[in-house]
Amino acid sequence: MKNLQEIYKEYAVKNFIEPELYPQFKVKQGLRNENGTGVKVSLTKVSTVTGYEVVDGEKINVEGELIYRGYSVEDLVKYYDKLDVFGFEKTAFLLIFGKLPTEEEEEAFRSRLLDTATNTMTDFSYNTSSIMNAMQIGVLKLYGADDNPDNDTLEHRMVKGIHILSSLPLFTFSFYTDVHAKTFWQTYPLPYRSFAENILYMARENRIYTKDEVRLVDRLLIVHADHGGGNNSTFSNVVISSTGTDIYSCIASSIASLKGPKHGGAAMKTYEQFRFISKHEGYITDEKKIEEIVNKILDKKYYDNSGLIYGIGHAVYTLSDPRATIIKEECRKLAEKKGMMDAYNFYAAFEKVAIRVMKERKNKVVCANVDFYSGLAYRMLGFRSDIFTPLFAISRTSGWIAHHLESRQSDRKLIRPACVYVGKRFEIEGEEDEQD
Repeated sequence: MKNLQEIYKEYAVKNFIEPELYPQFKVKQGLRNENGTGVKVSLTKVSTVTGYEVVDGEKINVEGELIYRGYSVEDLVKYYDKLDVFGFEKTAFLLIFGKLPTEEEEEAFRSRLLDTATNTMTDFSYNTSSIMNAMQIGVLKLYGADDNPDNDTLEHRMVKGIHILSSLPLFTFSFYTDVHAKTFWQTYPLPYRSFAENILYMARENRIYTKDEVRLVDRLLIVHADHGGGNNSTFSNVVISSTGTDIYSCIASSIASLKGPKHGGAAMKTYEQFRFISKHEGYITDEKKIEEIVNKILDKKYYDNSGLIYGIGHAVYTLSDPRATIIKEECRKLAEKKGMMDAYNFYAAFEKVAIRVMKERKNKVVCANVDFYSGLAYRMLGFRSDIFTPLFAISRTSGWIAHHLESRQSDRKLIRPACVYVGKRFEIEGEEDEQD
């Protein structure tokens, strides 16, 4: 009699799908075209990402752009700089409602965010070791606390979405700081402070922070707020939205997607790689030494032997990632204030060499992506690495809400793609019934 271990091994052999079958049946694995571009599956007015152009069938690399509702994220950040304001609330409003808010509209939105947070449920028991799972559980508990959770009108979905966005910091930091929820009712939210300020206020036991630190948190929230409709967590949201289910279930599914190390966990992987390098080599800036390390990584002879330089390269961006450009500059400013320029210079030097070596060895045009510097940014702010992805999720919820609303309003068909069966056919073995 076979034991389960033998059955597990047998399954692994018999159920493996050979890679050559995908092109044979013209199946676009990962919803990717042969040239690496994404398969077009939907339309959106929320945001878009540009890193290349296709001219006469040829892929042409261009400077990266991230567009929120028609505005480039770089222009938005410059606009907030000019006003000398924290801009996440404006950005979230823009994504959800489709326009930049007036002062009156922004104040109403801010009040709704903060007032809703104080009226969320108070059960912060999660029974999990994962902050991301705790966030999912918290969102689904909001469904249970909602008197009419399945109300499908556009307005009610907006209200519920804002409730989720305002509550996520509570779920995250009640878990992260291991402080009883009562503490948060006494201290959060601070009605006269920004979303970013409230995050730092909850994260730190001494409740002390600087304007420069808040600014970096705010910019991280802005650049992570959305990234087109094709990224995995947003597309998961849209797929589930197409069934007509509630917004709580859709956002919980997006958090589940973002939890994966191939998606939202990338900043933590990047930071851990560079912490390993700095621990063994120091904050080096010598290009020859860095080149030696980069080659070892690519040869699968360094760190985790994966052959991957985490934080370098992107599925869409080629010449530049605008999010990385913004966070790199913010890191430089804060590093100067905190006396951490040795760490910043190490990252900047490594970025330069890694891009050059990738071009020389693999003939690939790559750039640093947002995860390259965001891991450094989070650590400069004093966050543990297990909070990197939850902070990403808090920010991205504004984009998830926007795509959910758009999907439901457009009354799209149920998303139901096809799969090609490549298994065998069998007949049931056994004697035929005797005939009288």
